[in-house]
Amino acid sequence: MTRSEADGAGRARTALLVDDDDELAHILVRALERSGFEVHRARTGTDAMGLLAHVARLDAAVVDLVLPGVGGIEVVRRVRAAFPACRIAAVTGLSDATVERAFLDAGADAFLSKPVELQQLLDAVAFPR
Repeated sequence: MTRSEADGAGRARTALLVDDDDELAHILVRALERSGFEVHRARTGTDAMGLLAHVARLDAAVVDLVLPGVGGIEVVRRVRAAFPACRIAAVTGLSDATVERAFLDAGADAFLSKPVELQQLLDAVAFPR
């Protein structure tokens, strides 16, 4: 296992992807997995909340704004509260300064507009806080 596939302690890095767009999610999951992440995927904010209750460790999260159930901003808040060192990238098709500020205020480290450039996404979640 290379360093890009694990953290300094030899554990695989874990990521949460929350997006209801199956085509985009498939692309993002593959990119994250190729970068050494074990990926947990949720299609809804509500499903993400359920996953958070069962994940012992989370290194990265990629969260869409518009989700069925619990919205993306609340998901970011809860990820940040449960995993303070987690890198969080907010991803949305709504590139608006108010939306960006709301995500950043909720605890996101990066705000990315769709369509997402894969390298930009990987750069946003790859390094520890």
